[in-house]
Amino acid sequence: MIKFFRKIRQNLLSEGKTGKYFKYAVGEIVLVVIGILIALQINNWNEQGKVDGEILKTLNEIRSNLISDSLSIRDTRILKSEDINIQYTVIHELESRNIPYDSIEYHLGRVMIARRIVLVDNGYQLMKRFGLEQLKNQELRNELINYYTNFTKRINNDTADDDYEFITVYLPYVRNHFLDYNWSKQGVPADYEHLKCDQYFLTSLKTNIKNQESTLEQLQNGTRKIQEILPMLDETILAYE
Repeated sequence: MIKFFRKIRQNLLSEGKTGKYFKYAVGEIVLVVIGILIALQINNWNEQGKVDGEILKTLNEIRSNLISDSLSIRDTRILKSEDINIQYTVIHELESRNIPYDSIEYHLGRVMIARRIVLVDNGYQLMKRFGLEQLKNQELRNELINYYTNFTKRINNDTADDDYEFITVYLPYVRNHFLDYNWSKQGVPADYEHLKCDQYFLTSLKTNIKNQESTLEQLQNGTRKIQEILPMLDETILAYE
């Protein structure tokens, strides 16, 4: 192709057609520039295609993580709700000083316990390293940031508070006043009559249950936020496919 253009230029010069030669030279330069721009654009398209492919993989990872979180939160909410109901039952039994001995030991194994939960953010951390600004859907980007920086933090903080209270309040009491204890299964008091009259234990249960309910609320909020994010995420994934 270069030889072809060069031959045309030589013919124009040899025929003394200088004006046409310069016009042709300018046209040739324009064609070369256009060719370079097209090549650059194709390269940009290829690079953007690679970027979009990585974003798609990351979004699918985030989707998998959110579904995992949703299932973990659901299971924890079920157990947490049961724990709270049992704790209210124990409070009522202690206040009425009417302890049902056939169930109290199981119930005492379920009060004030922390339900630890593992929330997964591998996909979000990958997207952060990749660059959150690469995600074109700004609404989805903001919702993901909100979920992973606010909602999961509240769940983890409330769960940590439950765990702290279980370790620092309930376990010391168990060691001093129980004959046996099996987490979430059984608690055997050394003296049932003392337990009926122990205002410290009753107050501890009443205070703790507010923390437990706060944790349950944060779990419910997390579920709602995931339900809001997933449709947006699915729509965005389809756009990248």
